[in-house]
Amino acid sequence: MSTKTQNPIPLGELITLFYEEFLSMYGDEELASVATANAVNDLLMEEALRDQDARSGREHRAS
Repeated sequence: MSTKTQNPIPLGELITLFYEEFLSMYGDEELASVATANAVNDLLMEEALRDQDARSGREHRAS
């Protein structure tokens, strides 16, 4: 059984949402950009680890 959503959000839209949220939180474009890159990288890494674990038969647990 797959845990992926039926209608995933496009990556560009996700980046925009993160950036706008971080910009409103921090009020600084550079900091919002760095925070966005970090958040997206974390999500992509988590997905890659889940895929790798699924292929090897293990369950990945987020830290």
